[in-house]
Amino acid sequence: MIRVNLSGAPKRKTARASLNLSAPQSALPVVLFLVFGGAAAGGYWWYSETSARLTEINATITQAEAQRQALDAVIKQDQMYEARKAALESRIKVIEGLQRNQVSPVVSLDFLAQAVAETQYVWLSSLDQNNAIFSMSGTGTSVNAIADFVTNLERTRYFRNINLVNAQDAQGNFTFSMTCEFAPPAPPPAPEGQAPAAAPAPAPAGGN
Repeated sequence: MIRVNLSGAPKRKTARASLNLSAPQSALPVVLFLVFGGAAAGGYWWYSETSARLTEINATITQAEAQRQALDAVIKQDQMYEARKAALESRIKVIEGLQRNQVSPVVSLDFLAQAVAETQYVWLSSLDQNNAIFSMSGTGTSVNAIADFVTNLERTRYFRNINLVNAQDAQGNFTFSMTCEFAPPAPPPAPEGQAPAAAPAPAPAGGN
């Protein structure tokens, strides 16, 4: 059936045709927001990872520093121990030297007098002692008498490094000077359970 508009008024277009013109045009801010939001999230994640790594490195450095300080303390204690050990050994040597020097003047002169007494025609005119070193001068009737004196000093076993410095003829006698070192022999080892044996005493001095 054909309908004719007799009123002459134009038909109204429906609003359906205008729906295509109302699409939203604000998508760009949303895209920018997503981009910047992702970048911010990525930056935060990188910062968190870097901070965690830096914290771990600092903890490792702190631990290594603590270990170094502990090692330094051990080294310092070892150095102190070595210094105390050296000081103690030096003190022991000084004490032993003092003990030897306390005995030497008496015992050494006894053995020296014994050697002189056993030598005919030898007399001492001077005697000096510097720790264990003796310097002496004297007179002998012959070179053989002086040689006998040297032999008798060696025979005591308490003198070593005997050095006859000179021997000169002086109007029929011979003047001499010599040096020697007083060195007591070590006592023989004592049997188990007994005290160490004492050094032998010098024999009574006799006349020349």
